This record gives sequence, structure tokens and C-alpha cells, in this order.
Amino acid sequence: MTGAAVNLGLSSLALAAFPVVRPFFPFDPRTPAETLAGASRAVTSPRWLVAHYLALIGFVLLLCVLPALHARLSAAGAQPSARRATLLSGTGIALILPTLGVELYVLPGIGRLFLEGNAAVAPLVGSIYLGGATLVMVLGLVLLAVGAIMLATAIARSRSFPTWAGITFAVG
Repeated sequence: MTGAAVNLGLSSLALAAFPVVRPFFPFDPRTPAETLAGASRAVTSPRWLVAHYLALIGFVLLLCVLPALHARLSAAGAQPSARRATLLSGTGIALILPTLGVELYVLPGIGRLFLEGNAAVAPLVGSIYLGGATLVMVLGLVLLAVGAIMLATAIARSRSFPTWAGITFAVG
């Protein structure tokens, strides 16, 4: 579990750093030209890329930790709840990653084209963020949140971890 604990810690640090590093700006996909006018510099910045790589690394590490958490909790007698919690969390992460990929690889390209004077790319923002991608990401966030709360509860009840570990996991 030591390697998994290190991965969980690194995942937590990466995910906690994401909103600190990420530049924020008004974002309304219903007005894509105005949105890109305000967002293009931010989404093409090194801070945007670093923040999104941190999120990507954090989610992948968390995904890698889930089997170890499941095994430890199952050994402590929390198998049914641990199985459901890891399944929900893993599915949530899997549904979040595509949108994260769009924000890491596609949105900066759209932003660069817009900054170069190609305003015709603006409607792509609406196509991306008003379509199914946002629904999939929101579903992923909800599943991850529910799975994390279930995992935190299993951690706290299992007594195989300190109680504070479950609380910290849920809050994170």
C-alpha cells in the first residue's frame, strides 16, 4: 500500500494545485466570439497547460490508486461498498478525462487561431461546450463525488485507515 499511498498523495497535490495554477476568465459558450476574445490569451498560456497537465496527472494517479484502496478495504470487510465506490469513482474519472483532453489539446489550438485573427473558429467553442461533452463531464464529476463520499465512508468505517483519512479523502 506504500506505493499507492504515495500515488494518492501525489494525486491529491496535483488536483489541489490545478485551480491555483489555472487562469480563470468569463466563459460563456453561448457567446463564443466574446468568450474567445477574453479567454484566448489564458488558454494559450503556459499556466493553462501546466494546470491541465496537473489535473491529468492527478486523475490518472487517482485512477491507479483505486484498485489498491479497493483491495485494502475489501480485506477489512468493506468489500461491497468498496466495490461500488471504486466503480463509481473510476467511471467518473473516465468520463472527466475526455473533456480535460479537449481543454488541454483542442482549446489552446482554437485560442491560437483566434489570436491570429481567425474569428471563424469561435463557433467551435459552442459546439464543444454546449453539446454532449459538458453533460458527460458533469456526469463524471457527479459520479466521482458520489464514489469519493462512498469511499471516504468505507475508509472511516473500515478502521484500516485513520478516521481522518476518510474525511480528508472526501473533502479532496
